[in-house]
Amino acid sequence: MKKVNYYYSTKLTFDDYVHDHSFALRVIPPETDTQKILSCSLDISPYVSAQQTVDAFGNNVTAGYLKGDHRFLDFEIKGTAEVDHTKHRTDYMPCYLYQSQYTVPDDELKDFYGQIKAKCTGTVQDKAAFLCSELSDVFGYHKGVTDTSTTAAQAFALKEGVCQDFSHILISLLRMDGIAARYIAGLAFCDGETHSWVEYWTGDHWEGIDPANNCPVNDDYLIIAQGRDFRDCAIDRGVMYGQYTRSLQLVRSVLT
Repeated sequence: MKKVNYYYSTKLTFDDYVHDHSFALRVIPPETDTQKILSCSLDISPYVSAQQTVDAFGNNVTAGYLKGDHRFLDFEIKGTAEVDHTKHRTDYMPCYLYQSQYTVPDDELKDFYGQIKAKCTGTVQDKAAFLCSELSDVFGYHKGVTDTSTTAAQAFALKEGVCQDFSHILISLLRMDGIAARYIAGLAFCDGETHSWVEYWTGDHWEGIDPANNCPVNDDYLIIAQGRDFRDCAIDRGVMYGQYTRSLQLVRSVLT
């Protein structure tokens, strides 16, 4: 078990005023069998009264509405948690067995799985570690070549991407092998930004694996959101009125 302090800050800016802005944030870490949230504060600017709900995947959702004109939305969380990944989560859902929007394989990804599946043997843990290692051999970490809309198939064609792409591809491979898998978004000591990794179902509980670093998940990882893929875990979603171009700028993300 490890006690960690976490901090995450984001600034959403617009090049013109917007109004009637409805938004939903998935940024408050959930209380799970592997992490106990000792404290958490969320600050939103401009100030707005927000409603807290929980979605179908167990994620904390903060919903708010800004009626008047504004050109930015800032939000920041900070707090303390106890993390213990020697404990196990058992919140299984059948939907994690099936390919989702970001993980549907194309012929190239199917061919890759076909070439290695004969060697994918042993326990579920053995299979997950094998698929993760094989992916690490052919796929490289490189920022700027993909974005949040890139699918597993598109990233695999490039043979490089970021943690989101590693996670989507590994989830696709695991599901092709009949193993339920889900996308995790959170914070990790290995990264100065938000991070993503994968949890797979052993038949009894979830185990975490980090394909971008080709290693098991340990107490250096804090979950913020989970789902079938990135779409279910996006930190912010919103609808607003006005003519604008928006940009999302990560200010700071820390886990200590």
